[in-house]
Amino acid sequence: MLAQTCRYLCIAGLAAFCFSACTRSTCGADKAAFLDQYYELLEDARTADLPASDPGWSKYDATFRSYVEECYDIHEPEMTGREKRRFWKQSLRYYYQRYGDGLVKELKGKDKSTLRKIQEETEALFDEPDALFDDAVDGLRKDWQELKERFE
Repeated sequence: MLAQTCRYLCIAGLAAFCFSACTRSTCGADKAAFLDQYYELLEDARTADLPASDPGWSKYDATFRSYVEECYDIHEPEMTGREKRRFWKQSLRYYYQRYGDGLVKELKGKDKSTLRKIQEETEALFDEPDALFDDAVDGLRKDWQELKERFE
């Protein structure tokens, strides 16, 4: 009985380890890897230039949903305001590229979890003008500092 319980615990532990390793590799080991993978997916989808009805979108859609609905929450605390805004702007671009003029139909469709997440996050980020201004000023400061260092 004890041996069987230990065996179940070992199997459960191994399964949990494998699941967490899969999540880490899918979502990237860190913020930079996550963002690189995400933007690479979007670029691949853009260059594929598929019509909206093409079944080839399914591989992009599944990965896109995973990044938006799962991975973003993992790495969001490490992201700057600028990175968050870029992430969500690119997400909206993906949706427009994916559905084109059919975007309105998609907005009224059944599975809105990904779209709802995009809407909530973009509203939170873009309805804060002070945060936008602060990020812009910080970006300018960093750019100015880099320029000064180059010329010194």
